[in-house]
Amino acid sequence: MPRLKPCLLTSTTACFLLLTACGRHETAVEAGNRAQVLHQNIGAEPQDLDPHLMQTNQHFNVLLALYEGLTSYDPHDLHPVPGAADRWEVSADGLSYTFHLRAGGQWSNGDPVTAQDFVFSARRILSPGLGSPYSFYYDIVRGAQDFSTGKVKDFATVGIRAVDDRTLRIELRQPAPYLLFLLGGFAFMPVHRATVERHGAFDAPYSGWTKPGELVGNGPFVLSDWKPGQEIIVQRNPRYWDAARVRLQAIHFHLIDNLDTEERAFRTGQLHLTEYVPAGKLKTYHDTQPGLLQIAPFFHTYFYGFNTEKPPFNDVRVRRAFSLALDRERLVASQTGLGLQPAFTYVPPGVDGYSYDGNARLRFDPAEARRLLAEAGYPEGRGFPAVEITFASNNYHQEIAEIMQQMWQENLGLHLNLAIKEGRVYQEERVHRQYLLARAGWVGDYLDPHAFLSVYFADGGQNNTGFANPAYEQLVRRALDERDHARRLALYRDAETILLSDLPIIPLFFETSRHLVQPSVQGRYPNLLDYHPYQGMWLENK
Repeated sequence: MPRLKPCLLTSTTACFLLLTACGRHETAVEAGNRAQVLHQNIGAEPQDLDPHLMQTNQHFNVLLALYEGLTSYDPHDLHPVPGAADRWEVSADGLSYTFHLRAGGQWSNGDPVTAQDFVFSARRILSPGLGSPYSFYYDIVRGAQDFSTGKVKDFATVGIRAVDDRTLRIELRQPAPYLLFLLGGFAFMPVHRATVERHGAFDAPYSGWTKPGELVGNGPFVLSDWKPGQEIIVQRNPRYWDAARVRLQAIHFHLIDNLDTEERAFRTGQLHLTEYVPAGKLKTYHDTQPGLLQIAPFFHTYFYGFNTEKPPFNDVRVRRAFSLALDRERLVASQTGLGLQPAFTYVPPGVDGYSYDGNARLRFDPAEARRLLAEAGYPEGRGFPAVEITFASNNYHQEIAEIMQQMWQENLGLHLNLAIKEGRVYQEERVHRQYLLARAGWVGDYLDPHAFLSVYFADGGQNNTGFANPAYEQLVRRALDERDHARRLALYRDAETILLSDLPIIPLFFETSRHLVQPSVQGRYPNLLDYHPYQGMWLENK
């Protein structure tokens, strides 16, 4: 509840009637509504604001404010709309795209946005020295994969070139109907060359160019402050090409990674938007304040990943036993009101025409789980090494981990310890494979099976499991080359069969996006990818 300032009137009734005169602390939400300042929580603190090194989906919100790709997104259904480019042409064979940049496009420091900026940014993210986990998004571009893997040193062989200052051409190795959507994502966002190189080598990671006072972007907002552990603040960019449409004056991205603390901040008027909703609070909001609760389907699979390079999970029998011992229906039922669906496959629903119905679908079979564990040398769990269930500090993740811990105890006779990690530590340990069993998840960046199945290539920047299967990679690559839609989806099903058989990961459930949203937030619409451009958002009391 908002606190009252001391009231000097002796009459309680008079004090109540003159509450405004006595004074009441204005909440952040009330002040924000008045000044068009949005307060949004994004959970754990990002390691950096470099779009080519982003690690988690919720941090994409900040990037959407600071940068803009060639395309942007319609806020209702996310279909691609003009961004830094105001128009484009596509060749008849679907292999060549020509983009025309806006005449008045500027960086936040006043420099013009040019086609050379996009060429530089592509060379940077593809350079092996940067170590970007997202270079694989360029695999559809002619020559990009050979350059990113170091097979070819000359970037001129890559199919991205500036025809002139305002014309960019991208040539593909095969048609990619989702390219225009990809171009609005973080991997294709441009970075300001002079700023990057002023802080060292162009492919040096985490060199400091993204700090307040240094970062130069081309998005609707500019970075003004970053208070570690508290908030990241961005302010309206007057040089943005569509600045006249941007009504928000600033956004405060709060860094609260405890769900209960986040909910309390929302309830007391400190936040317009939460990143999540505590499961224990869902029924209360659903029953008493449903207008504040926003739950929608999400293109996201929640899973746990194995380190397949280290015992005991280098044995596929152990990995399968761990999966078979999990009752996903029970797990989902424990999270009442979230709208989750148990995941018996890896690719979530949402792709037109695609679903996996093969023999490798996951199931709950504790007897078979015990048989496999015994066959692997651990009858009734005897002799099994110490294994920790690793996850980032978060009440929701802890609840899930505790239920899994109980199931593995009941069905395999194993007692696994919980390892709760601070967000940055958790991310670093996963990237460097300093774990045995860790929570993970994947949000597709576009509505296609490739957005999920391309992750588990041996050299994939987001494949933190050590999984490598040439037959799997060949199927996924063949699918990318296949022009017949039905045959293409069939190849993806064959690839998913291999993934669900080898099980470098244990899919648990398909997620929903769920937020608490103040009624004053306008121009924000639920969608399958939970992307929300800020250009058309504003605050207004209804």
